[in-house]
Amino acid sequence: MINIRTDAQIGLSRAILSECWLEAEKKKNKMATNSISVQSLKDATNQEISIHKFIGSTNNDVLYEKSAHRRDDHFLFIFQRKGRSKIVLDFKEIELDGGVVLCVLPGQVHYTKAVEQNTEAWLITLDTRFVSNDYRAIFEKNYFQQKALAIGNIESRLLNDCIELILSSKENKEQLNMIPQVTASLIDGCVGMFASVYKQSEEKESVLSRKHIITQQFKHLLLLNYNTHKSTSDYAAMLNITPAYLNEVLKQITGLTVSFWIQQMILTEAKRLLYATDKTVKEIAYHLGFEDQAYFTRYFSNAEGQAPLQFRLQYRK
Repeated sequence: MINIRTDAQIGLSRAILSECWLEAEKKKNKMATNSISVQSLKDATNQEISIHKFIGSTNNDVLYEKSAHRRDDHFLFIFQRKGRSKIVLDFKEIELDGGVVLCVLPGQVHYTKAVEQNTEAWLITLDTRFVSNDYRAIFEKNYFQQKALAIGNIESRLLNDCIELILSSKENKEQLNMIPQVTASLIDGCVGMFASVYKQSEEKESVLSRKHIITQQFKHLLLLNYNTHKSTSDYAAMLNITPAYLNEVLKQITGLTVSFWIQQMILTEAKRLLYATDKTVKEIAYHLGFEDQAYFTRYFSNAEGQAPLQFRLQYRK
């Protein structure tokens, strides 16, 4: 089933913000005590896709009230046609300036911080079954480089037309009497346009070098194994190369070491758990594969400049 709604104007109150970002917040989620709350698209809307159009309608740079962090079990695609807005994605502030697109993957936690007057954007929440493995691989390559990507005028017009076509097909469903595969194809085309923008942002080479392929494989393995594998040698073994060569590859392609990427993934999950759950530091350390709570506390403090509980208090204000 597909649910699509177009709003001419959306105010900046928290209630209406929630409606924009996930169709309507049916419940105010309490802070999860054991795990981060997972927002299911089907549970919240009984739909597999929701599309919203909004136009910011108050004074510039008005801050939203911070909402409870959550994970989504679905994709969120943002297509901002014009204006400026800010969101926080995994505790990193991202500014959307002008015509841009952004994909929030399942599992990433986020909230909106600000939207300027007259900002126009489409928000598309989409069940994972509508995103092919090929497209998902493109989005996942950018998991660690979280930023909005500029979209050209032609691409912007085509993407807007595609979304409008999906809207039109829904509004005229009875008269058109189209088979479900047609709508699925339109959605696939829309997702493909997002994927194309992401693909264009990658280094333009006719053939990816072996080092680029290794870098991609490493990042994919890191997403799957960060809480159990924490050393360069662990990932080098999975890739059948030496630790020295893996580190050389990552430094050449990304400018950063293997250890840095591992640390950032662990810290991101630690922050999610500190903010969105009531787990103790000891429980979080164990969840992330640290047997020694004191070592985890030093690990976190050295990287972030503050202890885990200080981070929790700061972000829960």
